[in-house]
Amino acid sequence: MAISRAELVTLTREVMDATGSERWSDSTIKSALNLVYDDEWSNLLNATQYYTYAMRTVTTDANGVVAFTDLNSGGGDSQQNMYRILSVSDGNVLYSQTRFQDVPLATTTNYLPTYPRLYYIVGEQMQVLPVDGGISLYVAVNYKPTSLSDLATDASTITFPLGGEWVLANEAGARLLNKGGAESNAAQVLKREAAEIRAGMLDDIRRRTINPTMLAYPDQKYDWAGG
Repeated sequence: MAISRAELVTLTREVMDATGSERWSDSTIKSALNLVYDDEWSNLLNATQYYTYAMRTVTTDANGVVAFTDLNSGGGDSQQNMYRILSVSDGNVLYSQTRFQDVPLATTTNYLPTYPRLYYIVGEQMQVLPVDGGISLYVAVNYKPTSLSDLATDASTITFPLGGEWVLANEAGARLLNKGGAESNAAQVLKREAAEIRAGMLDDIRRRTINPTMLAYPDQKYDWAGG
């Protein structure tokens, strides 16, 4: 069953044993939950990078640049906010990631189209090489949903794996109970509970088939000459 932002605030109060307390306002609890929600989505997408997936079609500007904002989609309660780039291609050729320090002159010298198709991250954008404007690219990304603070109302439902609301409530509750160091022991109990639930949730999500988990090196054949 989906849970709303208001229900998540109530659940957090309950796990803190603070339903009648005035030490934490709803706005304070929402702020903690917003931070935890973002952190837990990072944990989720680091554990299984294809849990969310979208293919964006973007076009480079005159400097061969694609802004990260171009890799977002939607609005309101249906935002898809890019977290990590999974692949870049023009539909025929796969672009490989490099680093600015490895090609520092590529945007100012004659980096010919015959050179490898590359990109690197600088600031909040992706620099594509060779530099050319109006290049259509297919960029696969994973993404986070609308942050808790940007949901339209308290009745808006959150996007998170079923049962994972207990991770959010326990982790936020632990942070809130540490206020002034007054409830540090209780906070540690909630953190342990959050860790146990998180571990089970991520294990379930990592493996969606009965096939064995495959081990692999972190690099790709495209990183090596003749691969």
